[in-house]
Amino acid sequence: MLISEVTGSETSGSGNELIIAVQDLLSRYIADDGPADIPTETFQAELEANTGLVLNTGTLIKAINDSGYASSVDANTIRANDELSAEVDTDPEDTVDVGKMAQQQAMKDIKADL
Repeated sequence: MLISEVTGSETSGSGNELIIAVQDLLSRYIADDGPADIPTETFQAELEANTGLVLNTGTLIKAINDSGYASSVDANTIRANDELSAEVDTDPEDTVDVGKMAQQQAMKDIKADL
């Protein structure tokens, strides 16, 4: 266990510099229409280079969740807020012709009355 994990020094301070840095970097990805899935390792390396902090994956994931700028995050990928979460099913559902169904039901009802 690292001292920074015990003291929380990575996320403490005025204005939560880490969360602000995460928001800034994610904003750049969103503005540049970057890839839908950002590799966590790449994001972590870029963030560490920008801030000078050395982060573990758990702290990074917590900061990304706290930033509100990501729709999903795990140890492998980050999905920015402008993209749907990976769990959302975007496959189109089978369409139903409601008019045809109503006509068939009406014909069944008419035949049943005869």
